[in-house]
Amino acid sequence: MAKVICYSIFAIFLTACQAWTSSGPAASPAPVSPLATPSAQPPLGTPTEVAGNPPGPVLALAPLPDGEFLAGIGPVGNAETGFEWRLYRGQGDTWQRLTWPAEAVPRALRPTPGGDLIFAVPFSNAMYGRGQAWGLMRSTDGGRSWRQALTGLDDPNVMDLALSPAFDVDRTLWAVTWYNGVYRSTDAGESWQALPPPKEGVVEPSGGANPYDLALAFSPDYREPPPGDQTAVGRGLALASFSRGLHRWDSAAEAWQTIPLSVTATVKDYDPPEAQLAAGAIAFSPNFADDGTIYLESGYGGIFRSADRGKTWLPIQRRLKLPAPPVADFHLAVASSDEAYVLLAGDQADQALRQPVHVLYRTRNGGTSWETLEVPPTLGWVSTFVLGRDAQGHAVLYLGGSRGGVSSHLADELHWD
Repeated sequence: MAKVICYSIFAIFLTACQAWTSSGPAASPAPVSPLATPSAQPPLGTPTEVAGNPPGPVLALAPLPDGEFLAGIGPVGNAETGFEWRLYRGQGDTWQRLTWPAEAVPRALRPTPGGDLIFAVPFSNAMYGRGQAWGLMRSTDGGRSWRQALTGLDDPNVMDLALSPAFDVDRTLWAVTWYNGVYRSTDAGESWQALPPPKEGVVEPSGGANPYDLALAFSPDYREPPPGDQTAVGRGLALASFSRGLHRWDSAAEAWQTIPLSVTATVKDYDPPEAQLAAGAIAFSPNFADDGTIYLESGYGGIFRSADRGKTWLPIQRRLKLPAPPVADFHLAVASSDEAYVLLAGDQADQALRQPVHVLYRTRNGGTSWETLEVPPTLGWVSTFVLGRDAQGHAVLYLGGSRGGVSSHLADELHWD
């Protein structure tokens, strides 16, 4: 078996990498039981008031319409007492700790435009035969209580989730799983239907050379044709990385079109030295309908950009310090065809957290060059970020710190070098 270099973001991901190296994923997902409220957590639906900033590291972040934030935190604890992961809601120095299963890592948070309906993707070691496969979590009260949303999801090992840009109208979202590929829901997550596999007719588990290269994204102008209407034509683009490759969705044919492109590893002497392009994060330009620009981050191949609606891709990681695969966590955001942000693990270690210190990079010329955020205005280093815009259209960065806390800053007022 090829030797795998384990280099990952959070302690749970390191554990997963070690399990992958020693034995590989389990033959089938572990059985999933209904969500039970852990005894260490407050009763379901009864958040706890917290004064001051939530602890760190902040590993997932989502701005809410009312100005508050949803923040996933962890690991909290130590080897003697055990580690847990938490969820908070609030802003400034007023936060509530929300009910959340302590062993579930909130990998991604996806609020809907209204804010009350929120989806969370927890990372689970169940695919390695340990713990519960939490699958997909759904809250209808702004994150104050959660239930699993697995009806029709034959594979509970959900790795990413994407909401339709027209979610308020079509109630559509897609999920990508480790074993079975992509599922679609047209009733806001109440039920799911599997989309067909690629042309090969079978879904290969994991994301490929970097196992965690599993992702979904819709272009801002994406619209599916109405169900049953054979004359209607959809528009926009849906991209998915699964089954060891990158695929575009043909809504008229209800089929995947594989994007055939071989890339090399980010480090020398890595096995395999070449593999199909896949992505752990995909981000479209807000003006995609006009500029056709897409960025993606591959844990195996690095950062890529397409300016022709995904037909061709060019590597743009020159002078970036890329972590060695496997990479389990991804943070990528696009402000325009030329401006993008990516958070990468650096070569310095945080001895207290036993994690690599992360560095936030920005390009304003389509990846020809990159700037580094100097002296981050966070508690500790930047552990996660989200990109937004203010009322005047200026880019705003919402930053989570390795020592806790959440803050917002105009991107151009920060110090980049």
